[in-house]
Amino acid sequence: MRLHHLGWVGHDLARMRAAFERDGAELASPAIDDPVQRVTVQFLREPATGELWELVVPLGDPAASPLASRLARGGGLDHVCYELEAGDGSLDDRVAAEVARGARVVCEPVIAAAFERRIAFVFRRSRRLIELVEPRRPGQAL
Repeated sequence: MRLHHLGWVGHDLARMRAAFERDGAELASPAIDDPVQRVTVQFLREPATGELWELVVPLGDPAASPLASRLARGGGLDHVCYELEAGDGSLDDRVAAEVARGARVVCEPVIAAAFERRIAFVFRRSRRLIELVEPRRPGQAL
């Protein structure tokens, strides 16, 4: 597995994007609505480090969003995403391995609109929210 991105949650995509851009981040994607996860996401890249950030806001009513509890705590840094690589096994295998180590599945494997491949979220005993994403196909940007 390798680091794919860091997730940042908030209420207002335009405000978050502007703040990241003021710090030098550059757009890496348009805003992407994901009706399955009920969020809108947008990716920005730090040019000096190559670090990819995912900005995440509710799609629709914030109170009915899966982000509601995180937004109630003020949002901010939310999760770390790892992309699977050859030799890591399938996404289902990785989720099972996380569960065997005591993690709790927060989101079962599901297709994510931003990646056009499956993701899953687990909450580790260390209280870290981890997103796992299947390997990208040749030519995929994100």
